[in-house]
Amino acid sequence: MSAPPWKIELSPKVIAAIAAAVLALVVAAVAITVRVEHRRHGHDREAGHEEHDGHQHGEKEGAHGDGHEHDRGDGHDHGDDHDHDHAEKRAPDEPGEAHAHGDRLKLSPAMIQNAGLEMLTAGPGNVAVTVTLPGEVALNAEAIAHVTPRVPGTAREVKKQLGDTVTRGEVLAVLDSRELAELQRELLAAKERLSLAEASFTRHEALWKERISAEKEYLAARQAVAEARIEHRSAAQKLSAAAGSGAGKGSGYALVAPIDGTIIEKHIAIGEVLKEDTQVFVIADLSTIWVNVTVYAKDLSRARIGQTAWVKAEGIEQSAQGTLAYLGQVVDEQSRSAVARVVLQSPGAAWRPGLFATADIAVEEAAAPVVVSEEAIQRVEGKDVVFVEEGDAFEARPVKIGRRGTSGVALGAGAGGPPGAPAAEPRRGAPVVEIEAGVAAGERYVGKNSFILKAELGKSEAGHQH
Repeated sequence: MSAPPWKIELSPKVIAAIAAAVLALVVAAVAITVRVEHRRHGHDREAGHEEHDGHQHGEKEGAHGDGHEHDRGDGHDHGDDHDHDHAEKRAPDEPGEAHAHGDRLKLSPAMIQNAGLEMLTAGPGNVAVTVTLPGEVALNAEAIAHVTPRVPGTAREVKKQLGDTVTRGEVLAVLDSRELAELQRELLAAKERLSLAEASFTRHEALWKERISAEKEYLAARQAVAEARIEHRSAAQKLSAAAGSGAGKGSGYALVAPIDGTIIEKHIAIGEVLKEDTQVFVIADLSTIWVNVTVYAKDLSRARIGQTAWVKAEGIEQSAQGTLAYLGQVVDEQSRSAVARVVLQSPGAAWRPGLFATADIAVEEAAAPVVVSEEAIQRVEGKDVVFVEEGDAFEARPVKIGRRGTSGVALGAGAGGPPGAPAAEPRRGAPVVEIEAGVAAGERYVGKNSFILKAELGKSEAGHQH
């Protein structure tokens, strides 16, 4: 009788425990493999692939087979490319980039040229404290002429057009006038009567002296000459008053320019019938213009006739210098302000009447050891800074600001200081700021477009923080 075969029976709990153990071993093996691979590739690349450490790492992994050695070689090649990319990004003189080190900013020559940075020199100058007042450009009311015909007529010829420049006495247009012809006829008739009266008087005077005619006839002839002269003089005055310098031959009547200037209005066409009160042309002398400004009550005590004013108008980049020539003595009851007038001499064709303007009236002027352009002041991290040239870089240097105003004198080389002192820019009338500390006289700084350096400095600092 043979022995019964062995039979192993496992309960469901035992089977579940064995499966869990096998699964745990598989997970542990996968985790160890992943960790080894990560350290072999990632850690070596971050550490910079030092040759000695890489050699030891390769020896430790050599037992794993040729496949791991090939992977290690790929890892080293990738690390070299990575370092090479970083080296290229660190190139300091690559065109078109700005590099910041603290508050110093270095720009490539190409970027400086493209940015249009304006380099100025700090130096002494006068700061004129000003009051800014609103106003409007207007014609010089004392240099305007209205051309009207003195007699009715019909336009025969128009010689000048709107915008033309004319001189005094130049013919603008020619009219045909019946009234003028009638006045000329009266003058001719009076002239003939005067000639006849004079001839009659000469004859009667000779006869009376020879005792041929009576004294009564002589006196009558003398009275007739006097009346003829009065009539002739009256006719000439009427014609002169009607035609003036525009009297021509026949019925022609010329409209002439009474002053030198520019035609700013024209209301005439060939064949048009004009009355004696028709405003045909308006001529203005634009060599001087007015800027009527509003002076508020709080500024009336500081405004004085004769003060210098710098006027800016919309659409005109360059300001114009003038003088406060008139200050009203009456304050408007509604606006509580007075009207003042700034006169500009030869401001240029761009200054057209009707433009809105602002006038900076210099109410106080004081000397300052160092002034810079107002455009140079930028706000960085809550501080006022000026970008000063330091070798081949620009330093965002904090400054202490004094008075603000406009440049009070036209400074040249050494103006406002000892001989050989640097020129203080910008020129007269430009906005300037007094620097009490931070920038010395003679240092070069960025004026116009300095905001570009502020933007580049902000971008560089943001990149370092990232």
